[in-house]
Amino acid sequence: FKLKEIDEKYNLITENSNILDLGSAPGGWSQYAAKKHKIIKITAIDILHMESIHNVNFVQSDIEEFSENYLKNKNFDKIDLVMSDIAPNISGIDSADVPAMLNLADIVVEVAISTLRESGSLLVKLFQGKGTDEYMKDMRIYFDKVRVIKPKASRSNSREIYMLATGLKSKSTIQGQWYEWYVKKYVSLDSYSGSYYV
Repeated sequence: FKLKEIDEKYNLITENSNILDLGSAPGGWSQYAAKKHKIIKITAIDILHMESIHNVNFVQSDIEEFSENYLKNKNFDKIDLVMSDIAPNISGIDSADVPAMLNLADIVVEVAISTLRESGSLLVKLFQGKGTDEYMKDMRIYFDKVRVIKPKASRSNSREIYMLATGLKSKSTIQGQWYEWYVKKYVSLDSYSGSYYV
């Protein structure tokens, strides 16, 4: 059981925590979290139907649509942990599957950054492949620590890994580091004219 293995090592799911489970169906991750602590708040989101689980608020919705509606409520409770085991339909072609997985992860990260409290954590599935290492490196703009986890429960020949990002940085820190990253990656300074080219 992948989440159990990860949680036992990193203690992600704690009493009184507020958890968002994205792509939750059929419900294994939410069920594990709900059983671990009685005093816990879990919101599970999936476009597919999920059977009712005690102590879990299930919302049948597209992830992006849910995020937009959730954030419209200015008094929403900030999240301690966003977790996602979601994956695209697999074609078996790495050049298609890895980018599709990264696109899904982008959506999850966007939701996480918008909903997590400062110092909150994110656990998201990824596939090893072209672009994944750079993607995780970029996540260090937003989080203090980014780890790669290959659970024992995953098949040894599977490209499946998990990214555990902990310690969401403050908005001001993120903005400053994002600007520095953008300049390094996309902007070439012209020392003679003082202009820049993107």
